[in-house]
Amino acid sequence: MPKEVTIKLPDGTIIRIPSGDTESLKTTLALVTGKSEGTDPAEEEREQQKVTSINDLLGASKIERIASIIRNHYPEGDWFISNEVCELYEIIFREGVKMSTVSTYLSRLADEKMLNRKGSVSQRLYSVTKKLLENYGELKVLEIPADLLK
Repeated sequence: MPKEVTIKLPDGTIIRIPSGDTESLKTTLALVTGKSEGTDPAEEEREQQKVTSINDLLGASKIERIASIIRNHYPEGDWFISNEVCELYEIIFREGVKMSTVSTYLSRLADEKMLNRKGSVSQRLYSVTKKLLENYGELKVLEIPADLLK
């Protein structure tokens, strides 16, 4: 029995889900295909609103997209690394982004006091500040369950 299910998207993104985690598998398939099984009308309406807001972000700059991901996936006080943001970016926007680009924008956001930063260059950690929440409070993206990225 395999230890994980691997899904490769047309853009080359690879998503790995632990074997037996049917809830994460269903969620991932629904996100990838845009179809969900047994969704009630209210849930479909909420999903449509999320898709509309992602479409609004498609024309946004990369730093706005990255700030939106951080704003929506990391509560104030939770620490994260650039790899996590890079993976989320590629899943949500279905396009590649260089790690150096993500690192540069995280550094700029930290310089502007929108992110807290700690650790050495090779082990850098970031967390959200109130300033980021205020400046990027209106941006919304799809909710990706955290367990999909483990």
